[in-house]
Amino acid sequence: MGRLLNLLKQFRGDERGVFGIIFALLAVVLIALSGAVVDFVSVEQARNRAQVALDAATLALQKDIFLTPLNAAAIQSKAQALVTTQIGDARITATLNAPVINLTTGSLYLSAHLTVPTMFVTLVGVNQMEANVASEATRGSMNIEVAVAVDITGSMAQMIPVSDGSAQQSKVAALKIALGELIDIVVKDAQTPTYSKMAIVPYSMAVNVGSTYAPSIRGAVTAPTAITNVTWAASTAKTITGATTANPVVITANSHGFIDGDRVFINSATGMAQLNNQIYTVAGATTNKFQLQGINGTSYGSYSGNAGRVTKCLVAACELVVTSAGHGLAAGANAYISGVVGTNSSSMKTYSAPSWPSDYIRFDNNPAFDNASYNWVNNNTNGEGDYRFLVWKIGAVAPNTFVLPGTSRATKDFGTYSSGGTVACVTAGCEYYLYQNHNSNSSSWRRQQISTCVTERTTNAFTDASAATTPLGRNYPTAPNPCLTNTVVPLTSVKTTLHATAEALVAGGSTAGHTGVAWAWYMVSPNFNGPWPPASQPAAAATPNVLKAVVLMTDGEFNSSYCNGVISQSSTSGSGDTNNQINCDAPNGSSYHQTEELCKAMKAKNIRVYTVGFDVVDSQSARDLMANCATEPSMAYEATTGEGLSDVFADIGKNLAYLRITQ
Repeated sequence: MGRLLNLLKQFRGDERGVFGIIFALLAVVLIALSGAVVDFVSVEQARNRAQVALDAATLALQKDIFLTPLNAAAIQSKAQALVTTQIGDARITATLNAPVINLTTGSLYLSAHLTVPTMFVTLVGVNQMEANVASEATRGSMNIEVAVAVDITGSMAQMIPVSDGSAQQSKVAALKIALGELIDIVVKDAQTPTYSKMAIVPYSMAVNVGSTYAPSIRGAVTAPTAITNVTWAASTAKTITGATTANPVVITANSHGFIDGDRVFINSATGMAQLNNQIYTVAGATTNKFQLQGINGTSYGSYSGNAGRVTKCLVAACELVVTSAGHGLAAGANAYISGVVGTNSSSMKTYSAPSWPSDYIRFDNNPAFDNASYNWVNNNTNGEGDYRFLVWKIGAVAPNTFVLPGTSRATKDFGTYSSGGTVACVTAGCEYYLYQNHNSNSSSWRRQQISTCVTERTTNAFTDASAATTPLGRNYPTAPNPCLTNTVVPLTSVKTTLHATAEALVAGGSTAGHTGVAWAWYMVSPNFNGPWPPASQPAAAATPNVLKAVVLMTDGEFNSSYCNGVISQSSTSGSGDTNNQINCDAPNGSSYHQTEELCKAMKAKNIRVYTVGFDVVDSQSARDLMANCATEPSMAYEATTGEGLSDVFADIGKNLAYLRITQ
């Protein structure tokens, strides 16, 4: 210890100064080395902040690589701003390099060079320290299946201003643009290593599944059967050469071929005009003569000439008998006949005021129609929209024939059948459907033809049960509110098909919004198991890494619901002419109610639901429905302009691109 004290005394007393200089130099180095640790920590902190910022920027901007046209400079500029803001230190410089983009793999690679000023090592000439950071975002390993239900009801034809106020466009025109952009964002050109598919469901008064899919989705339809003959006569007419004024009258007609009990019709007789246009029963038949049973001709005039004709009738009342192989109709059933040629025009004559049976379903009892030159076998209109009668009430039937009651040859000459024609049943499931509207009077009947549109089903109504086991509802539309022309497109990655569908959208009809919601679900549901081609089948429920979503877009109130395939009387304003609505309420409830139930069920199966209200009518119910249907509040959108709709669809498209960060 004493030696150390002596050394310190010598150091204090040394006046040469050399050691002081050495100590000062060593002190600078020692301070710089110690401060380097601080500077290094500062650089690492800056690099970490920059890495986090760059990761966030890459994740946020990866979706932009699929925008058309691709703008790499804009991506670099946005990334630069995000990183600079996130670092939050003006002394630190982060310079973004040009992004590296690979559209095939869906990747965005960003890198940056950091410059951090030093506080301590600057003493030894090191004024700054540098570092590099990089981040890559690639399209995630999720496969995407999305169905877009688009409202193309009549209100979509309304004009709305373009945002700059310089022009106007229809809402459906704006929809075409926005939907086209959504297609390009969601459906990638490269379908490996993951795929992205979209289905489009146009809807208005219903959903049109097209002629290819309709039979297997809403069930087969009982089609009309061909008519091959319409006649009342069982044989050709025989010439009457004589008639007695006896009791009973005896008719001479060589080789007439009649037997006792046959029913025959006489016309064109001269001299004994009382015989004309009457039906008689044959009695006492011989080869060339027969009696008119029960006819006393003692007061008749004398028969003259050979103009009279006698014809055997097919049935007792000499009514028309229609031949249609395998028609399947029952006696008393209603039937619709069309396309018959020949039983009309100038050959038709009325002998007494017609008295059509009271159970004929007619709109009009105007006698002027009965004397006009119409084909009375066909259930037609008069060309001005006034129905004569909508269907026939079928009489006696055989496997290949049936009688048209009330068409006795004694009352009217229906002419001679030429060719063609069909007969159809008119109950639910037939090609044509006869129903009554709410008026329930003589003019309340309507006859409508089935379409390829489909409506709600009452069994498994709010499930995605297969149509093979639970068919969808049929649709019998009316002329003022017809089946929409745009058909559904099942899942596909063929962008040309999707774009063609978007471009072809046409506005029209009322709003059965629940049908659009249901079909958006069905398109991504493996349980529904639609009759689609293999490439359009959705992935099975247990398939890993598959994102299923639907986008529901509407511009108005859901006003149309169905009963037996016809718009129900419980539908609300805007659902079409009430005179064409069927006289029953919708069994499943209103379109709003059905939509709510479908949305609940769909979300319960982990379907992501985005909703878009586009220039929605002033209805809180409509807004609430859109909000409640969405998976979460942030997935419920509203837009009032075409540009706004494009922005909404673009945002949804970006959200649908699942991303994965790799470093």
